Amino acid sequence: MAAWSSSGDPSSRPPWRRHIGRQLRARDHREKSAFQELIQQYNKLLEKSSLLKELTETLPTDPLVFPAGQVHRLRASTSGSNLLEDAATQQREVEDIKTFNGKLACDACSLKHQVEEQDKKLSEQNSRVKALWERTALCCAERDTLEENVNVKVEANAELKQEYDLLLCRRQVVEETLQKEELEAQTVLEQLNMLKAVRAENQNKINERREHHSWMTHRKNALRKTVSDSGYDPTSQILVSVCWSNAIPIIDFHLNASSLEHSSVTLSGSLESVKKQRDRSLSVPHGPAKVIEVFKKLFDFSPKKEQESLYTEQTFYLPSSICVVCGLPDKVVSSKEIHDSEIHAVKFSPNSRVVATGGTDRVVKLWEVTGGILQEYQTLEGSRGGITSIEFDPSGLYVLAASFDGAAHLWKLDGKARESLTGHSNKVTAARFKMGSNRAVTGSKDRTVKEWDLQKAACVRSISVTSYCTDVVCCDSCIISGHCDKKIRFWDSRSESCIKEVTLEDKITSLFLNQDQTQLLSCSRDDTLSLIDLRLGNILQEFRAEGFKCGCDWTKAILSPDGSYALAGSVDGTIFVWNVLKGCLERSMSGQHSSSVNAVTWSLSGSYVVSVDRGRKAVLWSEF
Repeated sequence: MAAWSSSGDPSSRPPWRRHIGRQLRARDHREKSAFQELIQQYNKLLEKSSLLKELTETLPTDPLVFPAGQVHRLRASTSGSNLLEDAATQQREVEDIKTFNGKLACDACSLKHQVEEQDKKLSEQNSRVKALWERTALCCAERDTLEENVNVKVEANAELKQEYDLLLCRRQVVEETLQKEELEAQTVLEQLNMLKAVRAENQNKINERREHHSWMTHRKNALRKTVSDSGYDPTSQILVSVCWSNAIPIIDFHLNASSLEHSSVTLSGSLESVKKQRDRSLSVPHGPAKVIEVFKKLFDFSPKKEQESLYTEQTFYLPSSICVVCGLPDKVVSSKEIHDSEIHAVKFSPNSRVVATGGTDRVVKLWEVTGGILQEYQTLEGSRGGITSIEFDPSGLYVLAASFDGAAHLWKLDGKARESLTGHSNKVTAARFKMGSNRAVTGSKDRTVKEWDLQKAACVRSISVTSYCTDVVCCDSCIISGHCDKKIRFWDSRSESCIKEVTLEDKITSLFLNQDQTQLLSCSRDDTLSLIDLRLGNILQEFRAEGFKCGCDWTKAILSPDGSYALAGSVDGTIFVWNVLKGCLERSMSGQHSSSVNAVTWSLSGSYVVSVDRGRKAVLWSEF
């Protein structure tokens, strides 16, 4: 600094040094100007005080020290003025001035102290300014380096931009070529599909003509044939007539039952053709094709044929009467323990002759209702978890059950497990057939609803939901699922979109669809049954009763076959019956169950109701 100050021209100094000099001069001017007036006043006071001091020293303040002659002369010289009073006044002024001088001295000391503190701060700021200047120099050097790097990157990016523009032009050319080729491929594919459709239509016409000609030939041959035993007996003759209605054979037969033991059948040609036609008509699981199968098995007297097969056909295949008007069940015809542990599900078969039950003992039991008694017919095994729901297919040949092992199991009534539908990651809470026996829908606690192809045992559709599913039902146009988040969701059969939602007061425990698929009955944990109109999408009625409480999260509520009554079991074992038309409680039945009733089922014939509880008991009710 000394070397720099001794140098010549100030313009040759660095800028920061000139800046510091300017700051010091400004500080000196600012601090001097603030106290300049105070210093001037202080100097004036000092001058006045020195003058008064001299005056007071020359004039004695005590009048006693003056001789009488001097006092007389002083009084005479002052032309009668009171010098003593003037002296006292001046003495007081001097004291006031001294006091004021003392205050000014104190203020000067404090100001001096402040100046010293400001000097310290200034020195600290000077040191910080020096450090900042050094840091600024480093930052400038880094900035220069970064600018050089930026320039290099800009040049590299410019080169890459040129390459990118070239590639973009090439991509546009390739996309245009691809679009042209896709349009050409789509045109060719459409032409091929049209050609295939024309060929398929022509082939179908040829096949129809061939089948029509073949069936006409078989019909003529069947009409010419008769069936009799070795010794002709007119009472044992079987007359067979084949008529046609929409290309479906309907066989009417008359049989004298007393001659079955001696009959020998020679209808191999006509029955074989009927069998082929039945195999081609897989979409018709019952009706005329079923009658043909019964007719063929009835007259098959092969030594290997067992009498039990005939019993099976008569018991499970033949349809039962459908109830038009239901009566109220009020009579207990059977009550017994049928499982080793808690029972969760019960279901009547379509012919009202068989009841299936399942629970935590991992088996499904089939019971035959004969003479008002439940007789065990078959036990279906294969599940590794408890059974949560049971469903029969429309033909009554297959049983589908949901299980806690994360799968749904399909059995044939001969006791053999046909398929296991695996794919859920948690308990399967519901399983239902959809539009016949070839499709099924399952709901699970893994928050999914899945649709299955039973012929392939493969999942063809999976719907993800925000809440786990407690029950599902299927109608012709949609899938309906109930969930723990208090909502009933309606899913389009052709997509995964939810087309409608109905929100209840508490989580759903079960869903039940009436026979004509116009009304839906739901049961929820707020001890309420809700009847929903599927055509309008609103709640028609709500059923409650004093003492009715849902016993668990899978309590099942049902409608009667004619839709006139709603039925559900309570936690105390009482069964409540509501009149749907009147909207009131019709009847309550108690005394048979000692624990919570989990599920109930009503036969399609309207004759029987079966209720099952947590205490392993099943009760068969009848209206007679």
